[in-house]
Amino acid sequence: MSITEYLSTAGGIVWTAACVPLGILLAWLAVFVINKVPAKWLCDYDETPSDELLNEKRVFFKKEGIFMAVVLAAGLVMCRLQFNKGFDIYFIVFALIMFFAVMIGVCDIKYTIIPDQFTAAVGILGGAVGIYDIARGFKILHFAWWSPLLGIAIGGGAMLMIDLIGMLVYKKDGIGFGDVKLFAAVGILTGFPGTIYTFIISLITATICFLIIIAVSKIRSRKNKKADTEPQDENEQEEKEISGSSYLAFGPYISAALICYIVLFDTVNYLVNLYLELF
Repeated sequence: MSITEYLSTAGGIVWTAACVPLGILLAWLAVFVINKVPAKWLCDYDETPSDELLNEKRVFFKKEGIFMAVVLAAGLVMCRLQFNKGFDIYFIVFALIMFFAVMIGVCDIKYTIIPDQFTAAVGILGGAVGIYDIARGFKILHFAWWSPLLGIAIGGGAMLMIDLIGMLVYKKDGIGFGDVKLFAAVGILTGFPGTIYTFIISLITATICFLIIIAVSKIRSRKNKKADTEPQDENEQEEKEISGSSYLAFGPYISAALICYIVLFDTVNYLVNLYLELF
């Protein structure tokens, strides 16, 4: 059923509107889960949990929760409009995947860690809906049984390649191994060629945010130089500190790309097909 046809029915209007409070509820639940999961989930394997992690006051609804509520509410509305009557299974699974995706993004931003348990949930949900997609013959996500397997290889392989390049060029990890595992899990859901689209979206969003951070850092540096009366070399040191502190965890961009691919599924595939028709 098309979006216009779905919204012309009373059920379509009611269920689409219900996505907003559902998104808020899921955001509240996400805050609760992040605060209640074992502290070890939010640490590296050999790291001792901090006092903040142990006292279970990690995120708050008035801060991170509002952001998650906006993302989930908007995402659920857009997802429901695409996967409406007759595709309820897809909508339910995608809603759960977006729920875990926003938690992954918040955890990676705040603690530079992607809990393996959340990654595993994305992979299991992606595998379940993939099996359903192929078994029922819908072939919305996967056109063949080997599509999820190729998605794992492309997603995990791309992240592993970035990590190896980082080690060769900078003599340290280019990204965390949690990103490798996360994109492999994403590949189970998106398959081929969806994993490639998701990877491109993640690079675009990461690049845009990185450029914004650089621009903000330069603006702050210039303001500090005008206000500061200390020697020039101290200003240069301050600029280096600002640049050095601009760490970009890649997990949020993978999560953002996954959500974008889900909620803009029809649009992404339409634009890709339109582009391919040019050749």
